[in-house]
Amino acid sequence: MVNNVIVLVVMSLTGLLVGWRIRTSVGEAVLGFVLLLVFAYAISWIMAWIGMLVPSPEVFNNASFVVIFPLTFVANTFVPLETLPTVLQRFAEWNPVSAVTQAARELFGNVPAGTPEPTAWPLQHAELYVVIWSVAVLLVFVPLANAQYRVSTSR
Repeated sequence: MVNNVIVLVVMSLTGLLVGWRIRTSVGEAVLGFVLLLVFAYAISWIMAWIGMLVPSPEVFNNASFVVIFPLTFVANTFVPLETLPTVLQRFAEWNPVSAVTQAARELFGNVPAGTPEPTAWPLQHAELYVVIWSVAVLLVFVPLANAQYRVSTSR
């Protein structure tokens, strides 16, 4: 968790240096940072579990890429959802990365001008969806990672 905080601080300071600004209240900004940390914490448990399943760091890099690639690139982070083909658009609307992106943009006051109101439930309720998704991931992957850790250390 400390690593996630350090990464968030470095990314925020870098963003501030290149012109990113928080355009909302302190409370909303804090909630935005907390939401990003909760999401990162949940993802870290998935990666911990994968890391204990594979035999080497090289294999982990490949395995984690298989998990991360579709989540980060089929999302609203880089392109407007309206420009995606229908199947990818539906995937992106329910993608937790899209929701955390939407929530962060709203909480930091950085929704691009002219962005249409989202029509999918996860993007209309982005903060809640990220929390639900993160809790679900933690409920599944904390026990899996702990069980795999016990198996790995008992050899």
